[in-house]
Amino acid sequence: MLHPVLEAVFLAFEEAGVRWCLLRTPADFGTPSGGDVDLLVDPAHIESVRRVMEACGFAPLPTRNHGVHTCFLSYHRPTDCWIWLDLVTELSFGPHSALRTRAERGCLARRQRDGAVVLALDDAFWVLLLHCLLDKGAIAPRHRKRLEELVAAVRADSPLARVVEAVCPAGWTPARMTESVSRGDWITLEQLAPPLTTAWMRQDSIGPWQMFVLRSSRLMDKLWDLRRRRGLSIALLGPDGAGKSTLAMGIQHSFIFPVRLVYMGLTGGLLRHIARLHVPGLVFLGRLLVLWCRYLIARYHQVRGRLVVFDRYVYDAMVPHPERLNWLRRASRRLDRHTCPGPDMVLVLNAPGEVMHARKGEYNPRQLEEWRQHFLALEGRIPQLEILDTTQPKDAVRADVIDRIWQRYVARWRSQCFGTADAMPEPEPKPASE
Repeated sequence: MLHPVLEAVFLAFEEAGVRWCLLRTPADFGTPSGGDVDLLVDPAHIESVRRVMEACGFAPLPTRNHGVHTCFLSYHRPTDCWIWLDLVTELSFGPHSALRTRAERGCLARRQRDGAVVLALDDAFWVLLLHCLLDKGAIAPRHRKRLEELVAAVRADSPLARVVEAVCPAGWTPARMTESVSRGDWITLEQLAPPLTTAWMRQDSIGPWQMFVLRSSRLMDKLWDLRRRRGLSIALLGPDGAGKSTLAMGIQHSFIFPVRLVYMGLTGGLLRHIARLHVPGLVFLGRLLVLWCRYLIARYHQVRGRLVVFDRYVYDAMVPHPERLNWLRRASRRLDRHTCPGPDMVLVLNAPGEVMHARKGEYNPRQLEEWRQHFLALEGRIPQLEILDTTQPKDAVRADVIDRIWQRYVARWRSQCFGTADAMPEPEPKPASE
């Protein structure tokens, strides 16, 4: 059963006259962890595809090379599902997709309708087998099952079978490959992967120089992506019991990109030991060093394309502490609030004092309610701050936050498409195919 978002996309393709077909779907599709959905698209229709994808709420992943492979991503909040579409205009396999079949036009001409528009059974067999051998180097159990279902439809004289026959190493033929699938001789088939790759490269005259050029181009793409796909940062603020740790863990487990949690509170970790020095200048320098080390670690993860979630932030210093502080700690907090640049988004987790007290019980409800009101008052002082109702069920809160973060990514990427120097202005304060 197709996800409703995919149904809408595929229907829009048909209405726009796009020639396309579904290559394969992942085993985990429809779960919060997401999964790739692979499509073959006629290169003449790629611009129509882009318009359809944007209209359906998808965003293209920034890339330097808009060649034969384009990725679109969307988060569907009602079903808490990530949908990742990999669109290709060529059926190519192997290292850097260097091994071309040149069979795209024929496969699109032979496509069939089976719920969605899919490859003909014979084409589906060879495309899946080549994907497993040349791209993965192994045949996963779920792909073995699918190949066994398809093998009965394979024809020895089919177009893709002839492509495979032309590049088979000595001792191998398409017939032997299909027999191995029928017998379940997966180990022998997997051992075919390296010699098949070598024979295909020899057939297409792909030598060391051509591979060097492909690797260099891929390296340039990755370096370009480091800048364009810089991860965002989000800070979670609120009194004890507001749900910061629970929400941070939920984001880490269900966001589509890698997530790193960074504690940015003003009391925990090494800061506890520095406070015992009782030498004002030394205490300040020590706190500055610790906070900036945390911040630079977070920036490193952002450069690597990871989403950074700050558990607390230096903005805590803008809120009166529930305990009575001496003059040194009060002065330190005034300085702390200006220590580090602001993150891309700040969320104040909002729940009544009674609710927070029931969750954690560290302060009385009256103290927590006063603390909460001080956090809510930050809304007019920090431009990128948003209020989040955490009295909802935790899964609803997590989905709400993920959707907000995702919309920030979409805005950044779309601004890049319009040629801005850097996706979104930095506030002051305020990136597997199966």
